[in-house]
Amino acid sequence: MLGVFPRGANNADKRRQVNEGTNAIFKKFADGKAVHYLDIGPKFLEKDGTLSREIMPDLLHLSGKGYTIWAESIEAKLKELMGE
Repeated sequence: MLGVFPRGANNADKRRQVNEGTNAIFKKFADGKAVHYLDIGPKFLEKDGTLSREIMPDLLHLSGKGYTIWAESIEAKLKELMGE
């Protein structure tokens, strides 16, 4: 299970806060056996916690660069789950 990606320009955005709360709930379901949880949201953020429009131009949908970050961020976990 992937965490919901960050929304809004910064940490003060209500949508970001809702997504973080949702991710906290999701994380509780992960047992590391039948359910695995991976939160890659921080990989989309700048050091100051802002969401770059280069990665999410409308602060919701990923750009090509965003999809690359997504793919690279889940690759190792997918290989682990596939026994590679």
